[in-house]
Amino acid sequence: MPDFFSTAINDNTFIRGAARLMWAGTTISVPTTIADIINLSSYAPMTGWNDLGATKTGVTVTRNNTEEVFDVDQILGNIDTRPVDWEQTVTTALAEASLQRMQVAWEGGSISTAGSEETMGIGNPLTYTKRRLAVLILKSDNKVRAHVYRLVTRGAVESSAVYNKTGDQVTFPVQFRALADTSVSDVNTRVGVVLNQV
Repeated sequence: MPDFFSTAINDNTFIRGAARLMWAGTTISVPTTIADIINLSSYAPMTGWNDLGATKTGVTVTRNNTEEVFDVDQILGNIDTRPVDWEQTVTTALAEASLQRMQVAWEGGSISTAGSEETMGIGNPLTYTKRRLAVLILKSDNKVRAHVYRLVTRGAVESSAVYNKTGDQVTFPVQFRALADTSVSDVNTRVGVVLNQV
């Protein structure tokens, strides 16, 4: 009997599990393959790429847009819609409470070490740090999918460090907002790409 539902559920399309969040400075070339981000044998970061470590609450990749609707007096209904703005964000809580993770989540100052002490400034920066971002997922067939963003900045999100004697560990909620790379003329790739091993 033929399959009425015509589904394609397999190891490439049914995906669940924790993601790996990585960033690089904007001086690092935009990756065109997953092997530009991680070594596919050892999974070690490639030069210039940095891990953001363990996360809590998952890593959520969100895409949204706003639109305008057009009509005319002679027709009792809408005649067209057009996108006005596209937004893409990556949201998580960083679960490793190091100054290096706090620096990324809170737009902290540089970190210096003197003896056995690290120091990081907290201030009111006038701009956000731009960086590259990759969200990598290891699928059950041991192949990797990567959401790669050309430019991201920290998004506006309340990020609190709660120090309690009981309950969950300290985490740093963070949101990254993907920006359009105006040096790219193709409107379909100027924010980023999804790379998927098959």
